Amino acid sequence: MKANSRIFPVLLAASLLLTACANFGPPPECSEGLGGVADTAAFDAHFASMQLVSAASGAPGAPAEHGEAFAADEPLAIAVDSLGAGSLRACVQAASEIPVDQTYELSAGEQTLQLGALGEPGQYVVRVIVDGVLVKNLPFTLK
Repeated sequence: MKANSRIFPVLLAASLLLTACANFGPPPECSEGLGGVADTAAFDAHFASMQLVSAASGAPGAPAEHGEAFAADEPLAIAVDSLGAGSLRACVQAASEIPVDQTYELSAGEQTLQLGALGEPGQYVVRVIVDGVLVKNLPFTLK
């Protein structure tokens, strides 16, 4: 009987730990089949350049430990030079939420894709997906 009384707290702690860890993983909408490393060959096949910028000024953020830094209330955009028409999915990820998950239609040439203001300070990453393939990670910090 004493062995059973010792196992229960261990099992309870293990199940609580697993539940807590599951909450910190990326949400499934953004991570399905994407992995963490971008496919640079796929990026090069679709784009000449891509950069996260201020939607108001078109300027990139200040260099920071986690990508570039922007003000928390600053509307953001992705400046893209596309090599052809197609679609692009931009999925902004924070620790356990997805404030933006949107698909944009592209034409050849330079264009700006509006993400909007996220509002909450923290570390984020824009995962850029083309034809179901992760082609670019754009990490950034909101201060």
